[in-house]
Amino acid sequence: YSLLSVLWIFILICPVMASEIPSERQKPLLVDDAGLLTEEESSALLNKLEDISQKYENEVGIVTVNSLEGKTAEAYADDYYDYNGYGYGENDDGLLLLISMGEREWAISTYGYSHTVAFTDAGLEFISGEFQSKLSSGNYADAFNCFADQCDDFLRQAATGEPYDVDNMPSKGKVHPFWL
Repeated sequence: YSLLSVLWIFILICPVMASEIPSERQKPLLVDDAGLLTEEESSALLNKLEDISQKYENEVGIVTVNSLEGKTAEAYADDYYDYNGYGYGENDDGLLLLISMGEREWAISTYGYSHTVAFTDAGLEFISGEFQSKLSSGNYADAFNCFADQCDDFLRQAATGEPYDVDNMPSKGKVHPFWL
């Protein structure tokens, strides 16, 4: 390839790459610094997270790291969300699942609408119960997809005006349409 053709490819591709991440957010909704997912798993999961986030205007992110760098999992997740520009709108609506492989800890941070409406403490406990066994057994793609699916379900329910909470939780063990 000539230098000119490489330059044209770079010019054509860069705007597309830059448009994938909103300007106010510096990182994608999936950051797998711990390398837990294959390229195919990452791509599919990132698409799912982007779809959910756009549909509800509420960012849903997942970050894996190798170390908490001396912080608690909650503090690291909060800082990561804040310092990397996550969140929709003026209230920075969204939530972030952080996994640290070094300390074997995780945390979920919620902001704006996610914190005040869509995800109560009881709801977050329910969601954690759904994906935690997959996470503990090393089925990271399944765990992260379960988390994303649960977030989609909780955000859909919150949009009805009756968000899931202590007296109104999703039923466990939903029958998959395949078995019907």
